[in-house]
Amino acid sequence: MPDESDPPKNEVEKADVELGKKMASKRHHPAVKAAATAGKFGDQGPLYALAAGVLAVGVASRHRRVSDSGLAMLAAIALADVGKRITKRAVRRTRPHILLDQGRYDADTGGSDDKQEQSFPSGHTACTVAAARALSRYAPETGAVAGAATAVVALSRVLEGKHWPLDVAGGALIGLVAERLAALLYEQCRR
Repeated sequence: MPDESDPPKNEVEKADVELGKKMASKRHHPAVKAAATAGKFGDQGPLYALAAGVLAVGVASRHRRVSDSGLAMLAAIALADVGKRITKRAVRRTRPHILLDQGRYDADTGGSDDKQEQSFPSGHTACTVAAARALSRYAPETGAVAGAATAVVALSRVLEGKHWPLDVAGGALIGLVAERLAALLYEQCRR
């Protein structure tokens, strides 16, 4: 195990940590707390429930586009969930609030079972990006709202001190790749 606190290893990581510290320095402010509450909807459970609800409405109403949206969202969220879990097993990085509250920062390979050392990537962001992109693929009119909701979730994770900015960027990338892969698989199954 490395020292109690390791300095960032390069300039990109150093800039990420400095920006994350600045953004999370007001994490106890009521507005940040409100954003954090809204950000909880970006967790996998609520997103799976939302996607299942969209699917159920589509099936019940026999509306193919709504059903397709729900299925696409479920598949994209599942792939993003798997992608973030695999990545968290490979990367160990302490969360910003650990540095701010305890003065401890660590980042290395090898993952960790300790949730406080599972900052990279942001699973909330990965799954929210995947769900929003899947929804807007089948219902383009939802794109602006889905994008805004995704931005609130991602930003709230940094402001709350749960993730560093690059954790959110990594989560967004996983979400985009997961959604595209889910869309390709779905297109193949429909042929």
